[in-house]
Amino acid sequence: MSRFLNGRIFMLTLAGLLALAARCYASYEEDSWAYNRQGMLKVSQGRIKEAIHDFEKACQLNPYNDTALANLACAHNNLGVIMAQQKKFDEAIRQFTAAKAQKPEDISIRLNLLSVLVNLKNAVAVEQEAREIILLRPNDVETGLKVAAALQKTENNGAAILTLQDLASRVDDDAELHAALGRMLYRSGQLDESAYHLKRSLELNPDDKELVSMLEQLDRETSVEDGTSTYTGLHFNLTCPDSFSQAWANEVLDLLEEAYDQVGQQLAFYPNQRSQVIILQTDAFRKVHDLPEWAGGLYDGKIRLPVPARDIRPAAIKGAIMHEYTHHIVYLITAGNCPIWLNEGLAQIFENDHEKLDQFLTLEPGDFASLSEIDLRFRQNPDRATAAVLYQTALSVSARIVENHTWARVAAFLEYLGMGYDTSQAASEAFAVEFAELEKTCLPEEEIEKIQ
Repeated sequence: MSRFLNGRIFMLTLAGLLALAARCYASYEEDSWAYNRQGMLKVSQGRIKEAIHDFEKACQLNPYNDTALANLACAHNNLGVIMAQQKKFDEAIRQFTAAKAQKPEDISIRLNLLSVLVNLKNAVAVEQEAREIILLRPNDVETGLKVAAALQKTENNGAAILTLQDLASRVDDDAELHAALGRMLYRSGQLDESAYHLKRSLELNPDDKELVSMLEQLDRETSVEDGTSTYTGLHFNLTCPDSFSQAWANEVLDLLEEAYDQVGQQLAFYPNQRSQVIILQTDAFRKVHDLPEWAGGLYDGKIRLPVPARDIRPAAIKGAIMHEYTHHIVYLITAGNCPIWLNEGLAQIFENDHEKLDQFLTLEPGDFASLSEIDLRFRQNPDRATAAVLYQTALSVSARIVENHTWARVAAFLEYLGMGYDTSQAASEAFAVEFAELEKTCLPEEEIEKIQ
């Protein structure tokens, strides 16, 4: 009899425990939703850090509260965006990483993290994150294009091209995808592959006049590059006409290495991949590129230089090499976010011997009311006389900035531009002065009065 009673007591006790557990779970679940509501209120008030604490508490009380978990990820992501806008990149990465852990399938969070990693030029982390994003959206063109652009910004052109090639093999009917891939292949020197994808893009979108123009230029370039040879150096691939000797090409490679050392030392930057250099005789250069007759070179992702004859000594084009290589480095540091006046000014400093800044400090700037006006005039296809004034002004202004603030701070200024800072923010961070104050040190006194 006692055994049955004991069994009954045990059953009653177990039932009580289950009921108690159910009541406790219900209480935890209710508290979890209360913390979630509290967190939402704080988000609406802009108190995101406090909201994160509430969402974390909600998830601790009820790990199955998917709404609280989603809100927690969103709050971490929003805080990461704020930290990125404030250029607090390490904290932004921490917040985006936390958001990613909570919602690993959320592409917007992943792309936000990727963007910050690009700003920090962390090529290894960018490639790893890019691979994970592509695995999540293997057939999404918009995502693939963003990933490829991020890889390009960290000089990982090979991975960028492979990403779009793989995507194009799965999605063959997207004009934008083929156009982007064609442009990348063109810049990498793969002209036949480039032409294929550009033509495929035109089949899908026949009204794209820019691609028509690009294909015409590609045809002109192919016609003159058929008779060329390529030489590989330590940091450069050099293409030049077959009629130029290997000894001549080796001398040019030596000059390029000199540029690599000198520009790299002052701007604290050395490319991860070999830079592409194409040299053509002047007639062929003019045939391929629609440029003003006074242009002495071109940088479009590749360094392109004209030479008047095959018997010209490489030393005669040393200045042009320094000039165009500087454009290459400035582009890579700033991701193309450099004002023209500074880009052209720095290129001329290195072209004419950066160790002798004094020779540039006596040059008088032209009659421009602001540095932004110089950029505007550069973009208006100036004639030779106007171009000469613009270049002299850019040289004078840039030399004064280097003299007043040192090469190290100029390099920092470029780096901030590469992180997405505008010129005012970058000047404040790198030079510890307002941009308007920087202009005052560069422009004539009468022009300062116009600005004010």
